[in-house]
Amino acid sequence: MIIVDKKSRVPVYEQIKNQIITFIRLGVYPVHSKLPSIRSISAETSTNVNTVKKAFSELELSGVIYTVPGTGSFVSENALSGSNLAAKAMRQLVDDIETAKSIGVTAEEIIETVKSIYKEEEL
Repeated sequence: MIIVDKKSRVPVYEQIKNQIITFIRLGVYPVHSKLPSIRSISAETSTNVNTVKKAFSELELSGVIYTVPGTGSFVSENALSGSNLAAKAMRQLVDDIETAKSIGVTAEEIIETVKSIYKEEEL
């Protein structure tokens, strides 16, 4: 179910993390449902176990999932309250825009890129 693009500039653990969040938003993984194991996602995506663990660790730190030792990881009750996720994403976005600005990317180019990303979602 999780697809990893090894040629993408987005780190593999981020791809996994983002797809799990998307599946939660879509209701594929409802609140308190058990997620696939780290090992099964690792095997499914041909990814190192430690990479998947990193994705799960970040999801847990953000309050999206919780882990019951010896049982597995589950969707948190407030997984999509998202204030932590949104704040972190906005901080990352600001950092990335500042980097782009420092190397000469214009505001117009950034705005067009954002518009094209959101337009793709609407299709």
